[in-house]
Amino acid sequence: MANSMFLGATLRLKYITGLNDKSEPIFVTKSYRNLNSSHTAENLLAIASAIASLSSHPLDSVTKQETTDLS
Repeated sequence: MANSMFLGATLRLKYITGLNDKSEPIFVTKSYRNLNSSHTAENLLAIASAIASLSSHPLDSVTKQETTDLS
C-alpha cells in the first residue's frame, strides 16, 4: 500500500496586467510558498482576495499546488 506525506503547498495568484498587440491578455503570476496542510480552500480564497485587493491589476485566477512524498 502506498503512503503519502504532505511536504508543502504554494498559493498562486494570476493577474491580468494588460493586453498585447493582438488584444490578448498579458498575465503575471505571484506565488506564496510554505503553506501548511491546515489551510482550507475557503481560508486560502479569503487570503487571496485580501492580497488581490491591494493590487491595481484585476485578479484572473487563484490556484493551490501541493507537493507530497509518495512511498
